[in-house]
This record gives sequence, structure tokens and C-alpha cells, in this order.
Amino acid sequence: LTLEGFAVFVPNVRGSTGYGLAYTKRVDRDWGGQDMLDHVHAMTQVLPSDDLVDTARAGVVGRSYGGYMSLMLASRFPDLWRGAVDMFGPYDLITFSERIPATWKPLFAITIGDPENEKDREFLVERSPRTRIEEITAPLLVIQGQNDPRVVEQESHDLVEHLRGIGKDVEYMVFEDEGHDVLKLGNRVRCYDGIVRFFSDHLS
Repeated sequence: LTLEGFAVFVPNVRGSTGYGLAYTKRVDRDWGGQDMLDHVHAMTQVLPSDDLVDTARAGVVGRSYGGYMSLMLASRFPDLWRGAVDMFGPYDLITFSERIPATWKPLFAITIGDPENEKDREFLVERSPRTRIEEITAPLLVIQGQNDPRVVEQESHDLVEHLRGIGKDVEYMVFEDEGHDVLKLGNRVRCYDGIVRFFSDHLS
């Protein structure tokens, strides 16, 4: 993206690694909370003062948890973005919790909530991109590995079908021989060329 002339901002929001375990765990039981507001603070309070950055032509992209965050930001702060890319991010935290590998479920019950618990379930619904996804206004590119065991393809499929069903602008790239990432060289070329093309079309 930088080689194509884009300014790229990569924040270390709450929940990021590299600042100790306590900082990393600040996202526990708060997915889409203070960490999301860190992004919003950057977009509204920090970056506008940088003459090298045009925040009126901004896009958001993330992979895995970052894909979830991209969906949250694009739907809950739609005025900030002219394009969004979700790379295999959870769309509905209830179905995501049900679809992850069984060995992961005890951990995720602790870190985001247990869908079998009524209070936790209410939180998971409130913090799911799905709950307010219809508010998205920016075009969306969704990228997914067909064999993903963590965020299964059905999550992204449900997202795409929902948005297309209400007339939203959505592109969908599925890599049939990838899991929870895009790793094979040919696929990586196609994937990242696609992201550059998408942002070139919508941010220029």
C-alpha cells in the first residue's frame, strides 16, 4: 500500500501485544469497546493534525480480530471510511463462539463471554458487527479461506449474503486452499493486489 502512495497507520490499541500481559488483556470481555475507541481517537483527534494524511479519504483493513474490528468501525462509525476490508473476521460473536474448535471454547468463554450465559449472550449480541451491520455505508471487501477452522467460511458467507440482500456494495474473495490466513504465494499476490485495487478504486 505504501508503494502505491497510501499512508498506512498501524495503531497499538488496547489489547495489542508487546506492552506486557496486562495491556494485552485489556481487551478481555471488552471486544469492540475501548480498543475500538482508540481507533476512533486516532482518526478524529490525532491524524487530522498531520498534513501528510488525508483523513477524508480513509479506509480500514484488518485480519482475524482486525477483521472483526474493521467491521465494527465501518458499521458503527460509518462516516470515517470510504472503504473497508475484512479479512476472515468474526461477524456474529454468537455463531463465531459456536463454530470455533471445541478446545477453544473454554478460553473464549473467559475472554469474550459464554453464549450459554444469558448476561454474556446479551453482551455478545451487542458487540457483534452483525447487530448494526446495516449502518455500513462504505464499500466492503471480504476475504476468507475456505478451510479456516477458527473463523469458518460460513461467518463471512453470512455477512456477505446479509449485506447483498439489503443492496450493499460487497466484494467476496474466497481462497479454496487456505485456512485462517492467506499464505500461498500465488494467493498472497492475488489477495494483496485485490486490496490495493479496492482501495485505489474507492479512496482516490
